[in-house]
Amino acid sequence: MNYLSVESISKSYGARTLFREISFGIDEGQKVALIARNGTGKTSLLSILSGDDQPDAGRVTFRKNLKVGYLSQDPGLKAGRTILESVLAVDNDMTRAITGYEKALEKPEDTEAYQKAFDDMDRFQAWDFEAQVKQILGKLGLQDQHLKVDHLSGGQRKRVALAKTLISTPDILILDEPTNHL
Repeated sequence: MNYLSVESISKSYGARTLFREISFGIDEGQKVALIARNGTGKTSLLSILSGDDQPDAGRVTFRKNLKVGYLSQDPGLKAGRTILESVLAVDNDMTRAITGYEKALEKPEDTEAYQKAFDDMDRFQAWDFEAQVKQILGKLGLQDQHLKVDHLSGGQRKRVALAKTLISTPDILILDEPTNHL
């Protein structure tokens, strides 16, 4: 099954043409690598595939309801957040329930807040999701999820960003210079 088709796309910045009339497709289950010298437009192409940018010409067509996950070169994590807060920095009911529950655990004496957080976890069926997030973090070697991202190495920060990308369960995962830390 075809996931995406790229038809004759081109991209330039000013007078500099990065690529011209590129065409290819990616099917379900395929693993694709893009290898080229620095400055040849790899990041620009991946940015177009992720939907963060548009080609100057041509078109990119995705299968309907396809979820694309994109791990850029710069993890872009906000200072002051913990690993878990960074991964859950998607604003929806489920992630708000998990964040509220994690905060309630820090103050067990506040039984009212704890009960509300517990009820929210049930209502939004967040128990399994939280377990999946923690499993992904563990597999990526990020056991202490309460560490601030400010204190992490570059490789650890990249793994936090990868975990954030993976929890969205993308159909296609685009990694821009994932590094040997992964």
